[in-house]
Amino acid sequence: MAGRKLFTNKSGYFMKVELIIRRSENPADQAGSTSFDLPAQKSLWQTYGDNQNIYLNGIRLIAVANGALIDEGFIVIQRSSDLDNKLNMRNGVDFDYTGSAFNLSTRQVQQI
Repeated sequence: MAGRKLFTNKSGYFMKVELIIRRSENPADQAGSTSFDLPAQKSLWQTYGDNQNIYLNGIRLIAVANGALIDEGFIVIQRSSDLDNKLNMRNGVDFDYTGSAFNLSTRQVQQI
């Protein structure tokens, strides 16, 4: 079964999200990516990867906020790091904007 997570945009800005998928368990190995749109103040269940490649290696966000194009990336380089655990141990990913940068947090949610 492919990976599946609930992504929530808590900011007031429309964003494009790219999920970077890991091949197997090694963060150095990539298995491609998938992209989707996430409107402001909305949540979306997103499926990614395949039966063998269920881990995320990173997330890239692109949004226009306060007259600027913001392009932020969160990339795992070491297994069991804080980011690796956030992306791969919980099924809810939330994005918020602090006025100068997007923040990423995770939580466990009930699957629908």
